[in-house]
Amino acid sequence: MNSLLLRISAPIFMSALLLTATSAHAQYDTLFLDLAQGDEMTQLRLGMGETPPGSEGEKVTSMFYLSYFESDDILKVNKANLGEQKTEILALGAGGFGYLENPNLNGGAEFDFELSQTRIDSLDNYKRTGIGFRTQLFIPIAAGLQSNIGFNIRPFFLSSDWDDQAQLEYEYQAGLEYAFTWDVALYAHYRYVALIAKNDDDVKLAEGSILGIRARF
Repeated sequence: MNSLLLRISAPIFMSALLLTATSAHAQYDTLFLDLAQGDEMTQLRLGMGETPPGSEGEKVTSMFYLSYFESDDILKVNKANLGEQKTEILALGAGGFGYLENPNLNGGAEFDFELSQTRIDSLDNYKRTGIGFRTQLFIPIAAGLQSNIGFNIRPFFLSSDWDDQAQLEYEYQAGLEYAFTWDVALYAHYRYVALIAKNDDDVKLAEGSILGIRARF
């Protein structure tokens, strides 16, 4: 993992230098944090990017980020229990996060592309590298309170391994969050992480509730 971390960190470092070099032409640079913890899983995202000037809430951050997911949940293959297994997903992402005009009425969204590597202790030392697409929608309920739905898919045709080990890796989530400001929000999500193996087996990697905070500075 250390070698992969170095390979993935290099583009972030170069992007940081580029953003620093062009900061004279930007309003300000932005640090993005997304930290979540549950009994079954941990999710960490750290990014940096640029946020153009705009009215409160009406700002979209273009960013690069490094993401790490870890789970020790019970792995199931076609509902057959294989016991607790460690799953790790390391990813480099690029995309945008923000809200629409009048976010209390119109909400917001995040859209990202990710280069990721998934490792699973079992499943014949499963290790798969590929490109995926992540999105989440923020749907307003009341002032500051919003529902969240999202998904992440990594299909075989965007993997360097093609369908050698899996046809599809996927995640989906749903929950509630409260935005104290349009830059800081606490959330509670249900999340499901799984894959469809080459032989069409359904493999559940992680499932459970997480509590988290998302912020940009």
